Amino acid sequence: MRRFLEKLIIVSFCLYNSYKINLNENLVVCFLISLVISLVLDLIDNKKIRTIIYFLFLVMCFSNNSFIFYLPLILYNIYLDLRIFTIFTLPLILTNFSIVNLLLSITAVYLSTMTKKYNQILDENKTVRDELKEDTFYLEKYNKQLLIDKEKNIHIAILTERNRIARELHDSIGHAISSSILQVEALKVISTEETVIKNLDTLQNTLKNGMDDIRKSIHNLYNESLDLKNQIEKLCSEIPTIDVELVYKIDDVINYDLKFDILSVVKEALTNCAKHSNATKIKISLLNQPKFYSILIADNGSHFDDKNKGIGLLSMKEISDKYNGFFNCRFDDGFKIHMTLMKG
Repeated sequence: MRRFLEKLIIVSFCLYNSYKINLNENLVVCFLISLVISLVLDLIDNKKIRTIIYFLFLVMCFSNNSFIFYLPLILYNIYLDLRIFTIFTLPLILTNFSIVNLLLSITAVYLSTMTKKYNQILDENKTVRDELKEDTFYLEKYNKQLLIDKEKNIHIAILTERNRIARELHDSIGHAISSSILQVEALKVISTEETVIKNLDTLQNTLKNGMDDIRKSIHNLYNESLDLKNQIEKLCSEIPTIDVELVYKIDDVINYDLKFDILSVVKEALTNCAKHSNATKIKISLLNQPKFYSILIADNGSHFDDKNKGIGLLSMKEISDKYNGFFNCRFDDGFKIHMTLMKG
């Protein structure tokens, strides 16, 4: 737009100058030809072709002096391409000298210089803006990863303490009850009264039942370190506006990190679905394959607002890369995610 306005000013003065000094029947033709050449120069990116056009225009100036009055319009482009070599057009201006034409030529070169500097500043601003956007993107990603790591570390600390309590229960109370059961068994051997033996049997059964309950509780403490299926169902219940179908077919005992990463993927998918999609249903499938775990997530949304979704999908991609798997997402009758996590 800036170049158009500057050229409009230059061509107006050129037309006025030629009308005042050299009014003839070729005025309109020279004006139109010069205008077309100027527009063509702005449209062509190839510098060699532009140089040929410059040469042809200079030839036309020698053949018809009327074109010299429109030389400032072409000088605007010549200076952008040839810089200091523009001075070689000065003798041509002097052959049909006009102080107005000379001033217009100088003005055209000046405006061309200012426009070039302006465009350079714009390009630098765009580069800085893009760098800032990239830095902001990675900062958001880094902050999100920090939150995930913080949540994971807190959970690990809780699990560590829970496991420590479970071990102490097993080592102290478990051993004490086992000893009590053995002592009751010894009393039964040395006792001769039926009533006492019967009561000892009752006490022994009570202690055994208590021991079994403690073992189950300790076992549950370990298992509840991160019950993946239960946690996913809890996440699904937190989004009542979406009907969630969960297909959970992972029977293997998997480590905590993998559980947490799978949970992170499901959580991110549910969040994206709730925030960026108009879906009413979503199906989450966690499947156990011979060599890998497969995660399939699909909703029935008719559109997906991809604004601000890049970081979440990038996190999913990084999780798949972490386990040497692959990640794919697309919009096809709803937003679909397919992800594999290799075993081992």
